Amino acid sequence: MPPRTPGSPFTPKRSSGATRHLRTAIATVCVGASLIAPAIATAHADSAPVHREFTKFRPRPTTTTAPTTTAPTTTASAPSTLSAYDKAVLVDAPAAYWVMRGGGGTETDQTGRGLTGAYRGGTPAVSTMPNSDPVVVFNGSSQYLQVPSKNVLSISTTGKLTFEAWIRPDVANFPSNLSGYVDWMGKCANYSPDCEWAARMYNQSTDRPSRISAYAFNPGAGLGAGAYWQQYGTSAIKAGQWHQVVGQYQIVTQPSGCSGPQIGGINIWVDGVKWNMASHLPTGCMSQYGITPTAGGSVFNIGTVALDSFFKGAIGKVAIYDSLLPESRIADHFRAMTGRSPAGSCTLSGGTCSLG
Repeated sequence: MPPRTPGSPFTPKRSSGATRHLRTAIATVCVGASLIAPAIATAHADSAPVHREFTKFRPRPTTTTAPTTTAPTTTASAPSTLSAYDKAVLVDAPAAYWVMRGGGGTETDQTGRGLTGAYRGGTPAVSTMPNSDPVVVFNGSSQYLQVPSKNVLSISTTGKLTFEAWIRPDVANFPSNLSGYVDWMGKCANYSPDCEWAARMYNQSTDRPSRISAYAFNPGAGLGAGAYWQQYGTSAIKAGQWHQVVGQYQIVTQPSGCSGPQIGGINIWVDGVKWNMASHLPTGCMSQYGITPTAGGSVFNIGTVALDSFFKGAIGKVAIYDSLLPESRIADHFRAMTGRSPAGSCTLSGGTCSLG
């Protein structure tokens, strides 16, 4: 992808002969429609030079049945017991929690609230996490977990929402991507009129190498407010590495450096290391692009968001909190998984991050 100059939007090429899927809250695909959907459009201001990016329309390929491709690792059933890590998460009262162990067609919400997820697009393979717990591996072309819409998955329900997940990208550049990035989790399956939020990772070959971001959107999609965690050069996140990702949204108070009228902000941590919002303002402010998160009917997907980009690799221990998980507990969860304390900072030039 060529460098973009300040204020110069980038519009990706459209694929010819493609159509979009229409989806209900639990359906994977429907046949016979030939529509082009407005894709999630995002832009945010980086440190100098400023980069902007948005996607206006994204055609999707027509398919009549869900693919059943399986990744080349085991699919053995996993034990049903909860690990020490799982118990550490449940102590913090998540609104929903999926361990993502696989071994079947569904994934149980361990909080007991009944938000059972269903695997779509084939049965994921199973690998292991740093603590040896089993975890699903998505094939990067069709597989994902779909959870029905519920108010506890929306930012606006309490005005505060935290997502937490462990990811292991198995490629440096995702083959099924949207102009160099994949939306790997979120609640924006249909774009307009019920878009809410999404987690994203960029390809290493872009000018945002392996950047991990958290975005919030208005119901009609369009430009999104975001926070991002960035390393560069040889320090950039690599394929095959496990990372804890935590994104937080709040629309209760105005962060320092943000201006209204929209209230609220976004923060992000990787491996217990928090991004440096002060170095990126107004990025991180809901007001940057006039975002007022609103609860909608979109399903919650893990491994994709809108079926037009897919994460290739493992995703485990997905928790949603209807509160802001304290930074000390984010660190405790990292220790519970790895046996190490978070190490690193986002205080390098321009707010660039590093891990110890």
